[in-house]
Amino acid sequence: MIRDSLQVLLGPLLLCVLLALPGAGPVTAAENSAAIATDDRQEVALQLKEAARLYGKKDYAAAADIYRRLSETADPEQAAWALELFGACVEQMGERYDALAIYDSWLQRYAGTAGEVRVRQRRDALLTSSAAPQAARRVASGRSNEAAIFGNASLMYRGMRSQVDGQDGQTPISSLAGDLDLQVRARTDSFLLRSRVSGGYLEDQSDRGDSTGRVSNLYLDITHEPSGAELTLGRQRSTSYGIYGYFDGATFSYPLAGFTSLTVMAGTVANNSQDAPNSDHQVYGLGTELHFPDPALRLRLYGVEQTFDGLTERRAIGGEVSWFNDFSNYLLIADYDLEFQETNNLMFNGNWNITDATNLALSLGYQRSPFLSATNALIGEYDVSLDQLVKGLDNGTDIYDAALERTALSQYASLVVSHQLTDRLRVVGESFYYELSDLPQYDPNFKTADSDTNTTWGLQFILEDALFPDDSLSTGARYTIGDVSDGVVLYMDEKLRLAEDIDLILRLSGSQRTMSDYNQDTYTVRPAIQLYWYLKPDLLLDAEAGYEWMSQDFQSENFQVNQVYMLLGLRKRF
Repeated sequence: MIRDSLQVLLGPLLLCVLLALPGAGPVTAAENSAAIATDDRQEVALQLKEAARLYGKKDYAAAADIYRRLSETADPEQAAWALELFGACVEQMGERYDALAIYDSWLQRYAGTAGEVRVRQRRDALLTSSAAPQAARRVASGRSNEAAIFGNASLMYRGMRSQVDGQDGQTPISSLAGDLDLQVRARTDSFLLRSRVSGGYLEDQSDRGDSTGRVSNLYLDITHEPSGAELTLGRQRSTSYGIYGYFDGATFSYPLAGFTSLTVMAGTVANNSQDAPNSDHQVYGLGTELHFPDPALRLRLYGVEQTFDGLTERRAIGGEVSWFNDFSNYLLIADYDLEFQETNNLMFNGNWNITDATNLALSLGYQRSPFLSATNALIGEYDVSLDQLVKGLDNGTDIYDAALERTALSQYASLVVSHQLTDRLRVVGESFYYELSDLPQYDPNFKTADSDTNTTWGLQFILEDALFPDDSLSTGARYTIGDVSDGVVLYMDEKLRLAEDIDLILRLSGSQRTMSDYNQDTYTVRPAIQLYWYLKPDLLLDAEAGYEWMSQDFQSENFQVNQVYMLLGLRKRF
């Protein structure tokens, strides 16, 4: 129970840590299963190159399909670049209004980042082209009236075998996962219709045997182009306007007075893609986005209320403001819960191009973990409903006090400096600090860990054409000192281009971790090899195999863990 509760509390914080670290650094033994399923930065880079090749051959439709799919990757930098180029391909295909919609989506998702000036220039150029002859516009509109269906599908096997000294072997991972992402787009004289279905099914044959189905997107989007009104119905995955999770409902947006747009939302919310819509979790929201004469400034405000079985679960106001200039950009996000009278989220991101070769990025965060909600009072409880918990609270204690006591507070600061030493060599220095408040005492029989303060320093070198032509060698180290443990990680990745359609990645990492309270040392060595092979331009073979050796040294005994994992899959674009 304690472990499950800690996972709930620490999940968002660990995500912040991973996002703050550049590149695909090594992971711990406990993260192996997640590492196999995570989007790979190098794979995405390979597919970006393939899309660039298709674009150069003026096969804009095929390139657009790749860019559109890559715009949903986990890496925000690569996703932003892919979404921009998706718009460029659509623009080349004569789909002016679709390209405008893509650029608008980019500006909503990545305002304040380094590419905003360039994307706004693309969008403004399209708007300026409205003075083109009407006949040309009618021709483009006629071409776009045909429905388009595109997407991708994948089938992938993941497996892991683990053995501890003196014990029988275990199979923590053995699963076959099928995924589908299908999109449909059509246009009439006045309406643009878009629909998306994405999800999959995982057949689990491991020792857990926990097979699951999931739906990430299932919606229909209708835009009335003359007025700009937009209606979206169904499951949507978005954190816009203060709704966190998977939103099942309706969103309606309408531009007002030329300088603002109003958005209204109503529906239910689910915590993950495996959950079906639940009418007990209802959410309502109202938002607006203000447009200023200076396109570098953007302001978005919202108010949201979420209820669970009639009880107010979350009532918050918030917003985000972003601004950029030629050498820097800034983003500030805030969320304040009126019911708790507590700040839920306060985040600042800044990015500066100090020189043509040097970039500095700063992130500051103050966040509840998990986000404040009345149902946080159920963390650590078994077979207890919220109504039962409310009735069982001591006199003078309300549900919001109980929820706040079980919600940790995380604070973090990240500073990353990147400098291009030569045409081939780049160095990245990083520093990350976080503090997690005291965790609540869920069970008097088990002592909960004290608050954890952790500081990490890292140094990474990236060398192009290091050992062979067209290869890329990345090597670095990270050192962490904290209240709970200290550790050091050394890693090296070598990416080889074997042919135009084949990439081979070799990885090696080693780490040492010392637990302060238990006088325990853990040593880990992990080699791995990964292959990306485009059997056809739209068919990718993805294979990976790795080995992990881990030794834990206690005062009373020592033991070793050996793990072997593999991944094999096919991904098809259509």
